[in-house]
Amino acid sequence: MSSDKTKIQILPENLANKIAAGEVVERPASVVKELVENAIDAEADHIRIIIEEGGKKLIQVVDNGLGMSEADLPLAFERHATSKIRSQSDLEHIETLGFRGEALPSIASVSQVEIRSRRAEDAMASVYYLDGGRNPRFKKAAANTGTSISVRNLFFNTPARRQFLRSDNAEIQQILTVLKRFFLAYPNISFDLMIDGREVYHLKATDVGQRVQEVLGASVFRGLLKVNASLGGVELRGFVSRPDVVRKSRGFQFLFLNGRPIISKSLNHAIFQAYGNLIHPGEYPIYVLYLEMNPGLVDVNVHPTKMEVRFSNDRSLYYFVINAVRKTLSDEGVIPEFTSTPEGSALQQTMNQEQKPRQIIEELRHKNRYMGRYSGAQLSLAYFADQTPATEQKETDSQAPAESVPPESERITSSPPTVGRATQPEVQFWQLHNRYIISEIKSGMVIIDQHVAHERILYERILKVLNKEGMGYGQKLLFPQKLTLNYEDFMVFKEIREVLNKIGFSIKVFSGTTIVIEAMPSDVKVGRESQILLDIIDYYKNEPLTDFNHFEKVAAAYACKNAVKSGEKLSQTEMQNLVDQLFACETPFFCPHGRPVIVTIDLEELDRKFKRIP
Repeated sequence: MSSDKTKIQILPENLANKIAAGEVVERPASVVKELVENAIDAEADHIRIIIEEGGKKLIQVVDNGLGMSEADLPLAFERHATSKIRSQSDLEHIETLGFRGEALPSIASVSQVEIRSRRAEDAMASVYYLDGGRNPRFKKAAANTGTSISVRNLFFNTPARRQFLRSDNAEIQQILTVLKRFFLAYPNISFDLMIDGREVYHLKATDVGQRVQEVLGASVFRGLLKVNASLGGVELRGFVSRPDVVRKSRGFQFLFLNGRPIISKSLNHAIFQAYGNLIHPGEYPIYVLYLEMNPGLVDVNVHPTKMEVRFSNDRSLYYFVINAVRKTLSDEGVIPEFTSTPEGSALQQTMNQEQKPRQIIEELRHKNRYMGRYSGAQLSLAYFADQTPATEQKETDSQAPAESVPPESERITSSPPTVGRATQPEVQFWQLHNRYIISEIKSGMVIIDQHVAHERILYERILKVLNKEGMGYGQKLLFPQKLTLNYEDFMVFKEIREVLNKIGFSIKVFSGTTIVIEAMPSDVKVGRESQILLDIIDYYKNEPLTDFNHFEKVAAAYACKNAVKSGEKLSQTEMQNLVDQLFACETPFFCPHGRPVIVTIDLEELDRKFKRIP
């Protein structure tokens, strides 16, 4: 039996708008986002935001932009009406924040809206009212050039939606999260934010660095490093945090594309990859990064919130970001500073710090008479006592035949240069508790942790060997050592055996879980051959190095267990060679686990401690 009555019906416009509001208007913060985007697209250079009761009672955004005519106002509240898209080609090169034409009708359908707008050529402003998307009313009023839009009683006509809103404080936090993105994305625009009658932000137009400090705070800004890179028409600038300045959440991570705040899992992962093992699991770096590229290479029409984007050259962009951030982290600017300077002078302190790390390194290089002359020399800080060349040669001869010793350029490590040892250099470095190396610089002093410094040196050198083709060279033992492992350790040994052989070990399985050590890397102290292997196995097995690959994990284990220990006394020459080799590293300022190698103490800070200055 047929029926003329159809099952499918076209929804009434007001109902369709309420459904659309479910996608666009999730909470008061969504309204704030859409209104501020419109103000920015209207070329405003001053925007004022007023919030009452978490945005439930009132959200008002006032701008000094281009304004709209009386004829434009009702059109702005029609679905899919926009001034920002004219053709298909515009959609493929979107340069505005808003473009869908859905936001205002969706907002108006679930609130009471008043918009007043005036263009520069108009004598009076036009005022337009809507109540739940209905009952439009017009009037004229005096107003400044620009647009003011007030959204009152959000979700007043959809009580089910309103009851799911959280407390006023929780909604304010969401609004602040949205607004901080705009504050950082547009430092050229001044912003005022009023919450329940109290001024929370008064931001004047400024440069990027000043705005980042104002929004994130001076203490955070002190720990940021400047990023500036470009490749093939793509530019990346902004700030990333030093590896020792991290958070336990992602709340201080901001990414912008052509002025648009975005979320990109791919680029976020690239930034994390750049940090590698410099930060621990559960730690999140701070970053404020600005990406500029051809809009035609980006699809921003992916999600109604316009936060997610899709890149046409995603893979190339991924590696570009990794390399740019990694280069910044390996630069000299990552030296931590020991300071208790008040917040007020943080920006000046940080700006003064920009050239300071490079000056520190140049000073230390100038002071170290071995710098340059032996810049390619390999280090064996492990267990050097002052020896004459003759005793050095004698010890080498007792360990291995001459033909087993590789060329110096292919060794992981070797003994410190003997030239000039007869004449000790003047005292330029001091050892504190046989743990820290201290040196004077113009601005104060620099302190180096001898263990983690040597750990970084060994780690990078071993990785270079592991990443080359072929096997590394080892030093044959005069008397091979037999060692019986427990089953668990033997299984770890089998897992890392090839890597150990590649860095200079030569170990064979004798029987069952018994192994024979026939050769070791040349810097292992005599008598520690078995112990260093057990230490590496234990470290590899127990350390939570989840972010390391196979090579990195073995390199980190070897470097940690074979580095000069805290408590070992070093000579002046040994300290100088340590500094030399440290600053030859790609990332000299942090050990493989992210611990700082170097800190500085300013003379001003010492003067303050001794009450010489206030």
